[in-house]
Amino acid sequence: MGSLWLITLESQEVEILQNVMIPELTGRVMDYKELIAIYLQEYVYPSDKEKWQACMSLSALKEMCQSACREKVFEMRFRNQSFGFEWHQAFLHVFEDESGKPDRILLSSRYINEFKRGEIIAKAVETEYDYVNYIDADTNSYVMYASNVQSGTPMPPITSNDYEMEVRTYNRIYVPAEQQEELTEKMMLANILPIIEEKGECIIYGNMLEDGVLKDKKMRYSYFDRENSILVMTRTDITEIKEEKRQKQLLQDALNAASAANKAKSEFLSRMSHDIRTPMNAIIGMTAIAGAHIEEQDRVADCLAKITSSSRLLLGLINEVLDMAKVESGNIVLAEEKIDMAGMTQSIINMIQPMIDRKKQFFEAHIEDVKDEMVIGDLQRLQQVLLNLLSNATKYTPEGGHILFEIKEKPSMQRGMGCYEFSVSDDGIGMTQDFLERIFEPFERADDEAIRSIPGTGLGMAISKNIVEMLDGTIQVESTYGKGSKFTATFCLRLQEQPEWNTASLAGLPILVVDDDEIVCVDVCERLEKMGMDGEYTLCGRDAVEKVVSAHYKGRDYFAVIIDLRMPGMDGIETTRRIRAQVGKEVPIIMISAYDWSEFEDEAVKAGVNDFIVKPLFQSRLVYKLNQLVSKQSEPISKGFNSLPQGEYGGKRILLAEDNALNREIATELLSAVNLDVEVAENGQIAVNMVQEKPEDYYDLIFMDMQMPVMDGCDAVRNIRGLNRKDVKRMPIIAMTANAFSDDVEKTKAAGMNEHLSKPIDMEVLSQTLAKWLL
Repeated sequence: MGSLWLITLESQEVEILQNVMIPELTGRVMDYKELIAIYLQEYVYPSDKEKWQACMSLSALKEMCQSACREKVFEMRFRNQSFGFEWHQAFLHVFEDESGKPDRILLSSRYINEFKRGEIIAKAVETEYDYVNYIDADTNSYVMYASNVQSGTPMPPITSNDYEMEVRTYNRIYVPAEQQEELTEKMMLANILPIIEEKGECIIYGNMLEDGVLKDKKMRYSYFDRENSILVMTRTDITEIKEEKRQKQLLQDALNAASAANKAKSEFLSRMSHDIRTPMNAIIGMTAIAGAHIEEQDRVADCLAKITSSSRLLLGLINEVLDMAKVESGNIVLAEEKIDMAGMTQSIINMIQPMIDRKKQFFEAHIEDVKDEMVIGDLQRLQQVLLNLLSNATKYTPEGGHILFEIKEKPSMQRGMGCYEFSVSDDGIGMTQDFLERIFEPFERADDEAIRSIPGTGLGMAISKNIVEMLDGTIQVESTYGKGSKFTATFCLRLQEQPEWNTASLAGLPILVVDDDEIVCVDVCERLEKMGMDGEYTLCGRDAVEKVVSAHYKGRDYFAVIIDLRMPGMDGIETTRRIRAQVGKEVPIIMISAYDWSEFEDEAVKAGVNDFIVKPLFQSRLVYKLNQLVSKQSEPISKGFNSLPQGEYGGKRILLAEDNALNREIATELLSAVNLDVEVAENGQIAVNMVQEKPEDYYDLIFMDMQMPVMDGCDAVRNIRGLNRKDVKRMPIIAMTANAFSDDVEKTKAAGMNEHLSKPIDMEVLSQTLAKWLL
């Protein structure tokens, strides 16, 4: 018992029978209002002062009596110097006189701090834990002490004489099937008790299904009473905690990635400054040298060649940066165009050949099971990826190294689609495992002394990966540092209708394949057999000479001999020379090579070579070339392209719309070189006016820039096509612009342009375009 007061309502006095709060008042009789005022001022916890007045003021007590209420219980907090406040519970009981009128009230109170603490803890336990169990390990029984029923989590029975059976039953219902056995085993007493003995506690993590949602749970076991083997077990839902940790980790990873990206971009800018200034220095320096020696033609020609080389390097660096910007902004639009796999491959090899020749590298190109050569896709993007892989191989492979380009057509699971695997292998410097994990990140370059002198942006592989993924393809890399690398890109491309090859005239004809690469020999012979021909092969020139001579003297000459240019011991030219010396000119000889044969061409023709085919040998090219031999026709061997466009277009007039004066001068000079009459417009509006003012068929062709003031090229073309005259409907209009991306091409087509030439102008492409539209 705490305090005991007897309050007389009529006299408003209180007899203090016992008082724990103010012990010295015990036994005294005093004014009730004075007593409660002392309590209110000194002892009642501030937050409970209103409650004190509502329950204990004289008016409140009188109201209680008048309402016929005879008992009342309430809790009150009083100040405590040690920890703020303490809890007390008060009981009010009304006594009546002989007439039944309420005249006295007995107040009794008790200290309930421990009880309230337990209640608060129990409430906290309910919200913190799913449930708390006391487990008697000796009897394998348990009692659930507290549970958070409001959480909605499924509960085991409140009490059971078989703890382990209940665990098995519960887990079978609520634990994912793949985790049931392992989690149940961990929750058995035989597993738990030794761990508690050793570590003082046993913590087990697992997943439980609640309303079909997987929740993360933490079970903790510890001794409550070691002597009697009593355990306390708590189960906590840690789903939110784990998710919070995961989110924090994601944020940390994002921060780390951003920091790494900032560092990489800083390093990139530093490298780019160097890599851009290097060719710029060459361009400016060689221009100055050429100007100082303007009368020395050879010196000027040498300077111009070096300026051209440096310009191409600079253009490559700029293109990579612009491509990456396009990729990151998501503004790349993929084209759908017809692709000749053989033509694309030859174009790629032609472009990469100068780099290979400069470093005297050994290059091979293989194809395997390529049955469908005509496909539909984005030719520019596909070439860009493959050129990037090949140029990297040449850059990071030393002089005399080996590079292999392979194309395979794999079985496709999609109707009307072909699956093509392109791989580029080299025996260059390779990459470390650490760099392999970052190779497709923008601005990343290996921190290797061996490559620091090699110019690059660190963007090529990031661009390639993004393009591959946009084309719904995959790209993989294997590499061993110091031994080389292999990149493999796989694409699914829509198939065109494949052409029918006429092989009837080739049936049964014998043909000999000569190449030191047995893979090439086997592949070519398989193709010949599918064409109905009798193919055989040998791996060296000496054996080839013997076979050709032997067949000749037996009267069974080969229909043709296909010989590789580069072979160890006796190369293709020497093999040809010896065959011609012994059997004459009757047997046609076709020379094959993955290299540019222009420097060997004269020597090869003098030795007796009839024609050339570029590796890899696609079926279409092989059929075409062999049919030419049957019909005794041949094509003139290309001597390469001159530095200016080719052709004669005297009497033809074109309109050039270009706002940049220097570009106008260059384009006018190039077009005038083929005797074109060139008129110029400085913007799109002037071009529209000039067409409108001139009679029909005045212009034979229009070259149109895209970005111009007043009116851009696309709007100008729409206006020209919309003029009320017949010639503008059929007049060829060609985009000649620095806007070189696939979506730019689509924009010019949509505006009504017939073709798209990208700056800087490729002379070969310009020559072909003029011939196509003006001849």
